[in-house]
Amino acid sequence: MAALSNPKPILAVYGDAVPTLDEVRIEELCLSVNGPTLRLRFDLSKFPINPPDKWRRDGLDVVQVEIAFGGLRGISIDGFSVDSICDLKIRKDGVVSFSSESESVNLRGVADTATILRVSAYAMGCA
Repeated sequence: MAALSNPKPILAVYGDAVPTLDEVRIEELCLSVNGPTLRLRFDLSKFPINPPDKWRRDGLDVVQVEIAFGGLRGISIDGFSVDSICDLKIRKDGVVSFSSESESVNLRGVADTATILRVSAYAMGCA
């Protein structure tokens, strides 16, 4: 969470039980010349213990996060497939570096910022 410029949306949903980025399912990669920016949308592997009442009431069971990596300095995508499960790593040491490696996803890059754009939920059976 330290690499994110705004961790509050995740903290609001998960509290102190912040989820890891292990075994996330990447749903979308979107590159834009504005910034330039990489928008990464993915499903977390763990649902919160105490989800928002609306999520519980509506039977939602998967949390989806969208992050924008702004001021993109470099990116490499060497693999991406339908089964896009990977361990996502985001670190900040002056710049933000991100990577994921698995049999189905091989992504790495460097950016100036990592900002959460949205945290939402859906029901797995309805995806």
